Amino acid sequence: MITKNKNLIKATLLMASSLTVMAGATIAPLLPLMSKVFKDIPHAELLSKLALTLPSLMIALVSPLAGYIIDKFGRIKLLLISLILYAVGGTSGLYLTDLYAILAGRAILGIAVAGVMTTATTLIADYLDGIERNKFMSLQGAAMALGGMVFVGSGGILADVGWRYPFALYFFSLVLLPLAFIYLFEPQSKSSSQETLTSVEGKQAIAYPKFLVNFVYIVTFVGMIMYYLVPVQLPYYVKELGVQKNALSALAIAVATFMGALGSFSYRRVKAYLSFTQVFALSFGLMGTGLLVVGIASSYNIVLVGMFIGGLGAGYLLPNPSLWMMSLAPERIRGRLIGRLTMAVFLGHFFSPVLSEPVAKQWSLSVVFGAAGIIMIVLAGGFIIINHYIMSRDRQWHQNMQPSTTAG
Repeated sequence: MITKNKNLIKATLLMASSLTVMAGATIAPLLPLMSKVFKDIPHAELLSKLALTLPSLMIALVSPLAGYIIDKFGRIKLLLISLILYAVGGTSGLYLTDLYAILAGRAILGIAVAGVMTTATTLIADYLDGIERNKFMSLQGAAMALGGMVFVGSGGILADVGWRYPFALYFFSLVLLPLAFIYLFEPQSKSSSQETLTSVEGKQAIAYPKFLVNFVYIVTFVGMIMYYLVPVQLPYYVKELGVQKNALSALAIAVATFMGALGSFSYRRVKAYLSFTQVFALSFGLMGTGLLVVGIASSYNIVLVGMFIGGLGAGYLLPNPSLWMMSLAPERIRGRLIGRLTMAVFLGHFFSPVLSEPVAKQWSLSVVFGAAGIIMIVLAGGFIIINHYIMSRDRQWHQNMQPSTTAG
């Protein structure tokens, strides 16, 4: 628990959380421009989109390792190293002239984000609990959404000046570096008697609810595939509607992120009345409706309406899996389980264009958004149906943990 410098610690963790959204959001508006700059390179459009999604693949691959490292060796050292790598990899497009070299820099950025996101989320679980943790997760989701809005907006404006300039925004991690060094600290470990041990091939292993944990991973993965359709495909879609200014593409994404901030900020109040599964249903329902509106849009203004609706749903999605995982994860393997959640998030980001691009080529981007919307609405209904069963499993897990928590 935090005993001093509480506000500075929370502010540092909020800024660290915003870096994860910044990783992709900053360059989203300039993807069509990058395609033109490198038009002489084969598959330039696909490679330009890969500049947005390659970090997600690296985050997905590295996050489980990051979780293992922080459980075994501590949180802070990895966070500080990751903040430095973030600036090195993120700014690659500012000074490198080869597209493949820029992609290598984006891969380094992904490694850095894996360290930042896994460490920051685990520190939140370490420092806070109960109502205070719920409140802070609402703030974290809002900070991520607002950070995305600021960075998308800034990236769009800078992209109209020159395609390289948005990459300079990644130096922001160096501003955070001294704050993390001064104010963040390694948490004290609690007694292992609070955790249930089971024997696996003669060794002691820490028990955790595998069914629920895997359910959260799968839902998060699917949700992030749909969530990332907006930064990956929307800039191209609005150009199909006749909107050529990068700043207007950024504005559409910024509307979604602003509504996401409002949704995340109100998450704590919504969660007071709904279970985790019901929040997923609400989130998927709103996001699906928004994507469906975008899919049938005939003008830019209708796209904004879809972003308004879908962004609110995304705001409820962002904090929900993290907070649920915090409640399920035993302390001694918290970093590993949160690292795998980070992997699920960014695997969804990576596979979003992989799955949507063939559909767009075969039919159109309007079909991509419309089909995604219908799928999410159907899944929302499914969550409502299975809510009782899932949450009964959740209650059973916490009841089984109660005796070992209070014993000794």
